[in-house]
Amino acid sequence: MRKVYGLFYNILPIKKVQTDDELYLLNDAEVAAIKKRERIAIVSAAFFGAMGVVLLVIPPHLFPQFFPVTNITVLGKAFALPLILWMYSIVLVYIELLLLTLLNIWVAHEMAVATGFLNYSNKGAEHKRNLMLDIGLEKKNRQVLEYGIDPLQQANRKVILVWNLMFMLKATLSNFVFKLFIQRVFGRYMVQMLKDMAGIPIFAFWNAYGTHVILNKAKIIIMGQNFIEGISQSIYKVQPETPEFKAMLYDTLQFIAISKRDFHENHFLLTKNLFALYNITAKDKHLLTEDYLDRVKSLETKEKNIVLLLIITGFLLDGKISFREKQTIREMNLHGVFEETEANISRWSHDFLYGKGLDELLEKYLGDAYKMNVA
Repeated sequence: MRKVYGLFYNILPIKKVQTDDELYLLNDAEVAAIKKRERIAIVSAAFFGAMGVVLLVIPPHLFPQFFPVTNITVLGKAFALPLILWMYSIVLVYIELLLLTLLNIWVAHEMAVATGFLNYSNKGAEHKRNLMLDIGLEKKNRQVLEYGIDPLQQANRKVILVWNLMFMLKATLSNFVFKLFIQRVFGRYMVQMLKDMAGIPIFAFWNAYGTHVILNKAKIIIMGQNFIEGISQSIYKVQPETPEFKAMLYDTLQFIAISKRDFHENHFLLTKNLFALYNITAKDKHLLTEDYLDRVKSLETKEKNIVLLLIITGFLLDGKISFREKQTIREMNLHGVFEETEANISRWSHDFLYGKGLDELLEKYLGDAYKMNVA
């Protein structure tokens, strides 16, 4: 199917937008183009979800003769199974997922065009094509494992598996609860078809929400490309390559990964750039020591500021501050590592996601070195 998705990506047109050279800063034209595409994508996703329910419910009620029950005998017991309805449901689900995937690829493509990441001359580049497809297919980038960094270090993998399964079933569970509520409210006076149709707003909402997540992910990955390269180069210019700093850098990248508990394209790119700049040798597995925050606290001011900048940048690189990261921020405050508030970091996250830049953050932790680079 990836070949099919690749062909779809290839035929998507490049609609010219007045972009600038800074991928992580959005001008008025770029913001307007992105908002227009966001509205189209979210409405389309909600429509697909609603139509999926309509097409599943109405035909069997209006044309029951086309959905007969199949009688099957197993071990002497007779079962009446709606096999045709089940097959029809599977086909509908497949079509809906296909449409949503194509919509997600379109979303990623349009975000890239609107920010200037894609244009007529570079759209055919293999790495950009693969990146757009991976975003649209919601494929996790696990290449960070090649550097010995594991976001799931010290995690209970069974709990994570159960949580992911629950998240995948969110729309079905929501629909079940909503229908149960309606049944309790209206009781036997509720018409069965109307009760089944109650799933329309549930599936429309979750489809719209899922597309909204893809929109943000596309923006944050695309805008992160130049920003990560720039901040990596800035750090390398001001911080010498010493064995002590390289060890702290390795630990910091692992600390960020554990805080996020996720495989993210931007964290991989940050790791890749810094490993290359500082010529760090990757291990098969890099374990974070329990005294990491104490060691950060004891660093000299300049080196400490760079490490803190990396940690905060790591929090921002997926466009959201998770509950776990908020706990980490509070823990760092308790350790006296820094005094940044959740509100400050959330504001920087919002600014980065919406293309307002991070000058305040960079000036605070890089100081004169950042001002010289800008000048």
